[in-house]
Amino acid sequence: MDKRHVGGAVRALTHRIDRAIDNIPAVRENENLTGIRIWILNFLFRNEGADVFQRDLEAAFGVSRPTVTVLLKSMERDGIIRRVPVERDARLKKIVLTDYARDIRRRLQAQLARIEEQLVKGFSEEELNAFFDYVDRFVRNIEEFA
Repeated sequence: MDKRHVGGAVRALTHRIDRAIDNIPAVRENENLTGIRIWILNFLFRNEGADVFQRDLEAAFGVSRPTVTVLLKSMERDGIIRRVPVERDARLKKIVLTDYARDIRRRLQAQLARIEEQLVKGFSEEELNAFFDYVDRFVRNIEEFA
């Protein structure tokens, strides 16, 4: 049997998670929701009340500035977010959820929670903590390479 590769395993898992998310009713019924938009919305939901900026998304998802710029422009155009200047620096714009995004959240939240529950089913708290420690180490290792 061939040696297993971490990158391939992560890619396969990510593909399966994305497919499960694409199949939930709130996503199927809303053409404005794509995989990466859902991940960004979930990040914004978890950090609601705090000032979130483009650089925070770049860091959280490990994506380039131009990629996030295009994504945010399209989400703003579709009425999902707004970018609002900050008082201390008008060049700096925080990302704010719209009422439309909050409506999406209400429909998505329970469905995403069910996917998460299914994903971690059968894992102990210790195993999940170890998993996240491993992921953090993988991220640090690949950042040293890149």
